[in-house]
Amino acid sequence: MPRIQRSDEPVSRQVSQPSRRIYYGWVIVLVGLVIMTLAAPLLASFSIFYVALLEDLKWSRSDTAMALSIFMIVTGLAGPFSGWLIDRYKPRWVMSAGMLITAAALLWLSQMESQWEFYVAFGVFASAGSALIHIVPLTAIVSNWFMRHRGMALGLVTAGQGVGQACMPLLQYSIDHIGWRYTYLVIGALLFVAPTTLIILFLERRPEDRGLTLADERLPWGGKREQISMSPSSAARTREVVVMDRAWAETEWTVANAARTSRFWTLTILMALFAVGFMMMVVQLAAYLTDKGYSAILAASVIGLQGFINIFGRFLGGALSDHIGRERALTLSVASSVTCLVLLHVAGMVVSPLLVYVFSIFYGVGSSMTLPVLMAAAGDIFQGKHLGAIIGVLMIGGFAGGALGAWMSGYLYDVTKAYEFMFVLAGLVMVASAALIWKARPSQVRIIRTAPAN
Repeated sequence: MPRIQRSDEPVSRQVSQPSRRIYYGWVIVLVGLVIMTLAAPLLASFSIFYVALLEDLKWSRSDTAMALSIFMIVTGLAGPFSGWLIDRYKPRWVMSAGMLITAAALLWLSQMESQWEFYVAFGVFASAGSALIHIVPLTAIVSNWFMRHRGMALGLVTAGQGVGQACMPLLQYSIDHIGWRYTYLVIGALLFVAPTTLIILFLERRPEDRGLTLADERLPWGGKREQISMSPSSAARTREVVVMDRAWAETEWTVANAARTSRFWTLTILMALFAVGFMMMVVQLAAYLTDKGYSAILAASVIGLQGFINIFGRFLGGALSDHIGRERALTLSVASSVTCLVLLHVAGMVVSPLLVYVFSIFYGVGSSMTLPVLMAAAGDIFQGKHLGAIIGVLMIGGFAGGALGAWMSGYLYDVTKAYEFMFVLAGLVMVASAALIWKARPSQVRIIRTAPAN
């Protein structure tokens, strides 16, 4: 019989006297939000700069897209190292070094003339610097500062990715008026001066560095410390985690023994396949729209709109998968994405900005749902104290797939001089990824349901 493991049980709270001081962790969140907002365009803007570089330097699409492949490979490999550094050294040293490396790379990009410079400056140095300032270190730092409101805090910080992506029309405007070289220079200056100042002045690794503890954690608007005791309340409803496979769930999973299971490799291949299809679209979207007669500013607006949509899509994907299961949620995500590829093809035959914006909304929601669903599925299957390491290794599949997809998109266009085969291939690999979640079957390990609290 399945065993019920309670999650998020109701608790009784003893509330102390209000305090007028805001918990310093929210300062960390604000700094992280600014860093994420300014760092996000480094990757998200590739398709915008891609068009400008092709027009100005007359490079081939596949050779130019190779830089993004290198970027993703280096970022994936550098992620575990950046986490190791942030665990051992103060953020002001690690992340300031990352800002300096990234700013120097952008300065180099503003002066480059050859493809090898693009590969090294963007693919190696910009990606290595980004790994020291982006997802891995910020997630580690914010998690140190929060326990009860960790999800909210991380959600606010990662929302900076959407905010940064929403600035794509501004970048396109800058490229149109001052050129891509000066735009790289401006981004480098902003990325170095503003975040580095905030990092040096305000960023701390954990509460103890400010003479605080996690017991001081509170919401910024409540001004109250909460001391939580794990005493269930019989009047409430609660979420139940039902263990379907006790032997599997009670295994202490490590990277080594997880890698000996078919589920681990199924998830790895799943992430790689979806990333191939997703990156093929990301890299070529702006070029496709401009080739079909749409303005460059509209193409940038579409990418910017997806930044806002991604914030909603990530929340929707995680919440929906809790109610209908990881398998159904991922299938719905892929179905939405593939349907939108057909819509984009139609928008290329009949020039209609309305169709393009409809595509942007639904593709943005569908594709952004995937990441939280996959992370939740990995948690259902390999829950335990080594889950972070396991997810880190699984993500290498995603980065490798993204690198392959970025290069393939340019190569396929160079060979066929058309986008149709690329769209078909992107759709097929996405469908294959949805099929694989049914092979991994996280619901056969754990499921979540709502029930009255005892």
